[in-house]
Amino acid sequence: MLEPGCGTAREAKQDEEEIEFPYNENTVRKSPNITDQWILSFMQPLIGFFETEMAAYRLYTVVPRLVKFVDILTNWYVRMNRRRLKGENGMEDCVMALETLFSVLLSLCRLMAPYMPFLTELTYQNLKVLIDPISVQDKDTLSIHYLMLPRVREELIDKKTESAISRMQSVIELGRVIRDHKTIPIKYPLKEIVVIHQDPEALKDIKSLEKYVIEELNVRKVTLSTDKNKYGIRLRAEPDNVVLEKRLKGAFKAGMTSIKQLSSEELEQFQKTRTIVVEGHELHDEDIRLMYTFDQATGGTAQFEAHSDAQVNEMIPNLQVFCRMYSTLQCAV
Repeated sequence: MLEPGCGTAREAKQDEEEIEFPYNENTVRKSPNITDQWILSFMQPLIGFFETEMAAYRLYTVVPRLVKFVDILTNWYVRMNRRRLKGENGMEDCVMALETLFSVLLSLCRLMAPYMPFLTELTYQNLKVLIDPISVQDKDTLSIHYLMLPRVREELIDKKTESAISRMQSVIELGRVIRDHKTIPIKYPLKEIVVIHQDPEALKDIKSLEKYVIEELNVRKVTLSTDKNKYGIRLRAEPDNVVLEKRLKGAFKAGMTSIKQLSSEELEQFQKTRTIVVEGHELHDEDIRLMYTFDQATGGTAQFEAHSDAQVNEMIPNLQVFCRMYSTLQCAV
C-alpha cells in the first residue's frame, strides 16, 4: 500500500518543482480532461464513506477502500497521464493535471493521517512547500494533523464519467488477459481490437476513450460492434446444481442435459422473460447462469482470441473482448 502512494507523491512534487507550481485550491480551474474529472469524482464517495464509517468507529472497513483508491490512482490515473504530468502536451494542460493530482494527494493524505501518522506527515511536508501561502493565511498548516478532514464536494461527482472510465478499464483488462493467455508482451503492437457490446451507449463511451485503449493495449485500431453473430458470440447456460438438485430430484440429470443443450435463441428469450420451461419444470434467474462463449468456427474469426466478463448480468450487459493474434488483435466486450 505504501510504496505506490509514496512514488506518486514523489513524482508529483518533482514535476511541480520544475514548472513553478503554487497550488491554490481557491483558484483551481475545472479541467476539460476526462481523467481529471473522473479521479476527482471517484474520490468523493471515498470521502463520504470515510466520514460515515469513522463516525461509527468501523475503522476496519476504511483501510481496504483507501488501499483500493491508492492502487487506482497509481495504476490508472498516473499511468494514463504520465505525458501530461511531464508537460508533453503543453504547459497549460500540464498545470491542470498537476493541480488535479496535487488536490487528490492532499485529500488522500488527510484521510490516511489517522492510520499512518508518520508517513502522511512526511508526504505532507514535501507537498506543503508547493501550497500558495495566500490560500492558507488563516489556517494552521504546520502539520497534516492540524488540518480538517476533506468534505464531499457534490459538484465534482459525475457518475456518467465514472461509468465511461469503468467500461474503458474493462476493455483494457480483458485485452490484457488475452495477451497474457497468448504470452504476447505489451511491447509487441497488434493491429486490431474488436469490442462487442449490446448497449450502444457503452460503445459510445468506449469510443470517446479510444486513445487510452490504443495506448494501454498497444493496438493500432479499435473496432466497435453490437453484432454478436458476426463474431460467433453465443449464449450458454450453466445450471445451478445445488439449487436444481433439490427441486428436480429424479429429473435432475435429464434437466442438466436439457439446460446445457438450450440454443442461444432460447436463452436470449429467457433473458427477456426471466423464465423458461425445461423438462416440465419452470426455471428462473436463480436456477440458471448465462455465459457468453466464442465460436471460433464462425467465418473469419478463426484468427481471433476471445475473452469476456463471462457471466451475464440483468443490469449490466455482458462485455466480450476479441483479440486477433499475430497480425491483428481483436477484442469483444
